[in-house]
Amino acid sequence: MEEMENTTDDEKTTSLKASILSKYDEVFHAHTSDIKKVNEKITVDCEKFLQYYEDSCSQMEASSKSLQQQEYEITKKELKIQKAKSKQELKKRVRERLLSCKQLLNESCTSKRLLEGVKDELVILRKRRAELESQLKAENYESLESEITQLETALQAIQDDDCIDLQEQMKILQTKLIQKNEQIEEKKHQETIFRLAIETKNKELQEARWELIDGLKTYPIGGVIGTKRMGLVDSNPFFVGCTSSEKKKESATKFASLCKHLIEDPNWHPFTRKSDGSEIINEEDGKMVILKSECSVEQYGAVVTALVERNRYHKNGRNLMEEVWNYRENREVTLIEGIEHILKEWKIQKQRKRLPGMGVVSHVLG
Repeated sequence: MEEMENTTDDEKTTSLKASILSKYDEVFHAHTSDIKKVNEKITVDCEKFLQYYEDSCSQMEASSKSLQQQEYEITKKELKIQKAKSKQELKKRVRERLLSCKQLLNESCTSKRLLEGVKDELVILRKRRAELESQLKAENYESLESEITQLETALQAIQDDDCIDLQEQMKILQTKLIQKNEQIEEKKHQETIFRLAIETKNKELQEARWELIDGLKTYPIGGVIGTKRMGLVDSNPFFVGCTSSEKKKESATKFASLCKHLIEDPNWHPFTRKSDGSEIINEEDGKMVILKSECSVEQYGAVVTALVERNRYHKNGRNLMEEVWNYRENREVTLIEGIEHILKEWKIQKQRKRLPGMGVVSHVLG
């Protein structure tokens, strides 16, 4: 009967373990797949938008060059029109001058003495008029005036067409840019949703890890896995060879305490940043040089390990100071490894009828 109960308990334990692992794998794979899909979609959309932006810039540049060429042609035509208008103004002034001369002649006809002078001036003016008329006829004034009218009409038509076409193109581009901006905002919204989901899942995993740490502290079950307070100097290397001398023990205690206070100094940061952004111990730091000269290799290694852990776990005022630790392999333990270890120890203790070990399992899984 007892064997049947043990078999049933083992099956329940195995089923519970499989259920936990299956649920974790399901959440993890779904989480990873969603992140991958979102990143791929965002990458594709960004590449499409960048390509569209480059194409739009190329179109705008081509349109700008075309408009500059049209502006140059229009300027040439305007100069030609201006020249024609100047000639027209010249003819107008000549006519006004002739009219003025005729008026002067009419006013001076009563004076015989002035008449001869007026006649001479009139002859000169008539010659000048003949010269100007010959010049104007040579330049085909009537044809020029007709060409001026045609150029003005064509110029106005070009300006109207260019303005309408450019405005339509600008409206189309603005509409497309608005649509792309809306798509980008939608992608950002989706990214925010997934990021929040990721943060929630990470928070849940972190809370589960804290529960595991709390359970191992409250119900220690022994073995190679337990909790470790990160960033503290391992005092064991300082007491090597001090078992028989109280004076050596006292000296080692003071030295270990000095190293502890040294690494707890918030103003001391003996790290240097690499090109990839990571940080490593700066062994050329003054205090590090002194420590290396006064410590043994093991003691110096303990100080370096504590500094690295403190820089990792307590940067920016982080309060998380304990981790689940594999003391045999000297490394952190994953959440799955911790749960597997608890179930294994609980099974062993249950077989030995050591019931106190059940507390940590119920605490973590509860």
